[in-house]
Amino acid sequence: MEELRDAIALLFKRKGRDELSEREFVLSASMDLRWFPPRDAQRLLQIGLETKLLESHEGTIRPGFDVSSVDVPRDYVPTTAILSTPTPAEENLFVRIVDGIAAKTGMDRKAVIRRVNEVQEKMDVEVEVAALIAARQSGVDVTPFLAAVKARLQMP
Repeated sequence: MEELRDAIALLFKRKGRDELSEREFVLSASMDLRWFPPRDAQRLLQIGLETKLLESHEGTIRPGFDVSSVDVPRDYVPTTAILSTPTPAEENLFVRIVDGIAAKTGMDRKAVIRRVNEVQEKMDVEVEVAALIAARQSGVDVTPFLAAVKARLQMP
């Protein structure tokens, strides 16, 4: 979470502004600073909003904290691990799927999570997708989770 805050603070400091449009934020993180490709920069924006480090007001994005209080070197570049920062919405979705598997199979949460991690490692997919696959393999109806996973992955 600290790395996310540092990245957001530096982005706003480098722009020299208190607010940006979503487009400016994404373009700055991808094209200006060359941190990420545009899709990953969009993910950075999404994570910032979901963790409340960014606030959206009438089409503009503002930091949800005082960027001047954050000391970040000007040559700072965030790692790609920042894009895996779990947000409250994602954690809730994942837990709901895990709980569904546990209820259907009688396995405890840790065993279910191990199984999901095995699927994720084997198939190289997002954790929510791996959870859906593990749920389906366990006989769980995944229909209630599909819309939320698609929204999280920004799929049409």
